[in-house]
Amino acid sequence: MYESAADLLKNSNSDFFDIYREKSYIRMLQAKNGQIEDVKVGFEEGVGVRLVKGLSVFYSSSTNTDEDSVYKIAKFITDVANPKQGRFDITPFELKRVEMWGGYKPDLERIAEIYDEFCSVAYKKAEVKQVSLTFSDRKKQIEIINEKGELLKEERIYTVLFFELTAREKQITQTIRRPFGVLGGFEYFDGWDFKGLAEEETEKLLNLLKAPPLKAQKMTVVLSSQAGGTMIHEAVGHGLEADLVYENLSVYKDKLGQKVASEKITVVDDATRPKMRGSFYYDDEGERSKNTVLIENGVLKNYMFDKMYARLADKQTTGNSRRESYRFAPIVRMSNTYILPGEDNPEDIIASVDYGLLVKRMGGGQVNPTTGDFVFEVAEGYLIENGKVKHMVRGATLIGNGPNVLNEIDMVGSDFGVEVGTCGKSGQGVPVSDGEPTLRIPSIMVGGSSL
Repeated sequence: MYESAADLLKNSNSDFFDIYREKSYIRMLQAKNGQIEDVKVGFEEGVGVRLVKGLSVFYSSSTNTDEDSVYKIAKFITDVANPKQGRFDITPFELKRVEMWGGYKPDLERIAEIYDEFCSVAYKKAEVKQVSLTFSDRKKQIEIINEKGELLKEERIYTVLFFELTAREKQITQTIRRPFGVLGGFEYFDGWDFKGLAEEETEKLLNLLKAPPLKAQKMTVVLSSQAGGTMIHEAVGHGLEADLVYENLSVYKDKLGQKVASEKITVVDDATRPKMRGSFYYDDEGERSKNTVLIENGVLKNYMFDKMYARLADKQTTGNSRRESYRFAPIVRMSNTYILPGEDNPEDIIASVDYGLLVKRMGGGQVNPTTGDFVFEVAEGYLIENGKVKHMVRGATLIGNGPNVLNEIDMVGSDFGVEVGTCGKSGQGVPVSDGEPTLRIPSIMVGGSSL
């Protein structure tokens, strides 16, 4: 496959290159207002050709995947990369085939049944005004030719189930959202008690509707393992991506070997974990996925690298090169990023707080990776008084600085939880997972009502 194009790229005086071919089978079902509103099924195929010299990236993509088209793309790229070079003395390119394929199990009828189960529970409450569900799965068949002479084949299946419930009482409207995702097919959800989940989420929504606003103040915050790793992903993870580091856009630049967090904190990025949404066998330039320790016992050990920035820094790639699709050149990205569990009992962490906030679910937010400053919404939070979890509160936000928070965490739970999402960077979105144990932040600014 594409040996003639690979011959050109191999002999172009580049540092490395790749030819990335992708076939994607996409399905989506959306339901709201008690009925199925939209079902989409699609197929997409294309190829991207990349050549890298130093920090210069030459990239082009096409939906035409035949041999002649790819050869013309490779010829155009090599001519642009070597404008004064004549005909290449081409050395034949030999391929070593490496395959990694998976399975696929669709079931749209079951999705409709799950939505009916949710509606049968939630719409019993007069305050609930809308129940929506979005299901999507994408099967990606990927083939990568790289400069090592490898033809790598991998199949990834991304399945997402997303619920959103909205309730209104008088002048107050509240919404809760629950995303679930897996690297694998819908069989991951076999045996789940969706009716029980609907009952639990409906009760939380009604409690949120009646919850008092929290007054803005500094206080102790406990991040539950149920909150996932939004904090570590947004406030810390992006700052450890090598492209931001070497472009002077990270607060962690020039801090390798230095203490950047509490000694209780170890942070890893691990694309090798089975079924986690951010996992893969090969990254998108053909490097084997890895479990990379980024921060160990508070000390910064490594950044996340692709091949280009690893070459610049005289380091080894960590297998963190990812792309949304064949339309994009790969860039340095997180996969599954999380804080490892510690030794503290989660119940003891809550019991240690005289007055504070328990965060069980995070919402959206904003982060400046250059400084580490952040603002995050609290989607589900509870007041803690005298070591006991009290009523739910609404309208809270966490305002702080990622490196400062990592240094101040003084208790790390023995539990662990994961949330899923899609990470956006440079106009591309890729599947990720974030995780953490229960964490105690002794003091942080909690935004809320000024009353």
